[in-house]
Amino acid sequence: MTSNAWLDAHLDLAYLAGAGRDFSKSIAELKIDGAVTWPDLQAARIQTLFATIFTERDGPPHEPAAYPADDADAAEDAGRRQLNWYEAEEAAGRVTIVRDTADLDSEIVPRLVLLMECADPIKTPEDATWWVDHGVRVIGLSWARGSRYAGGNARPGGLSPAGESLVDALEALGVGHDVSHLSPAAFDDLLARTSGPVCATHSNAAAITGPDDRHLRDDQIEAIAARGGVIGLNLFGRFLRGDGMPATIDDCLDHIEHVAALAGRDRVGLGSDADGGFGASSLPEGLQDLRQLDLLTLGLASRGWTSVETRGFQFDNWNSWLGKLLKPS
Repeated sequence: MTSNAWLDAHLDLAYLAGAGRDFSKSIAELKIDGAVTWPDLQAARIQTLFATIFTERDGPPHEPAAYPADDADAAEDAGRRQLNWYEAEEAAGRVTIVRDTADLDSEIVPRLVLLMECADPIKTPEDATWWVDHGVRVIGLSWARGSRYAGGNARPGGLSPAGESLVDALEALGVGHDVSHLSPAAFDDLLARTSGPVCATHSNAAAITGPDDRHLRDDQIEAIAARGGVIGLNLFGRFLRGDGMPATIDDCLDHIEHVAALAGRDRVGLGSDADGGFGASSLPEGLQDLRQLDLLTLGLASRGWTSVETRGFQFDNWNSWLGKLLKPS
């Protein structure tokens, strides 16, 4: 690992590949409004990342990630297509799928921590073991529109009875929970039911953006920190400001510092969500090319963060969380 590497806790790579993106070429070669391909990740020094299996409940029928609500077979198929892509990329020697602590030091980069964003591809709680055996290490029970297991930030509701069973199964398997898209009720239900690792891979502070279930309230930030979790800064411009104005690097720094003031500087990292359904033009001014991520750590240094603390934001905080989540080889 290079000493100046980055860890990004949220990138929808298989979703983009399923939509037709050629990951072998740079964004400049593809001439698209985007930020992420293998060459671009290398240029940005993003050596470890959480790579999603993202499926979209009631999404547009033409999208490979979409499935009709409550169609468990269709959701499973959509999820397995994305898993198959990651496995094929690993078989070709282009990535490492992180399955245990030893893989965090693999020389084949990027290293991918598989994150299921919406648990509907898991047909029943009993099927969770299969997904874990195939490399999934972190799971968000729902996306915005919810799932069979939990309400989402755009669909109220707590854990369903099946959701309670799934949480119990994931607890036994040692899986981490991403709370980024949970409804408030599902957030509370999850933390009450599990003692396992939790995080928010790509969530910002509601105190800055304004009340919205997609963002974290201060008490939620404190609850995640109390469980040893890490919170990832989402770079989607609309999630950084509440007034519709273009987002800036200072807006990013304000969110980082707000979370750090509540949770500690060792509990915040990057979860860019770059290309997560929006183009690079929707990222903050100055960060529309991920090679400029160092502007974040330079900005934190200018606000009084030490080199150890900026390195924590850049890589170490998430890497330490993973070290506690993953089993030894």
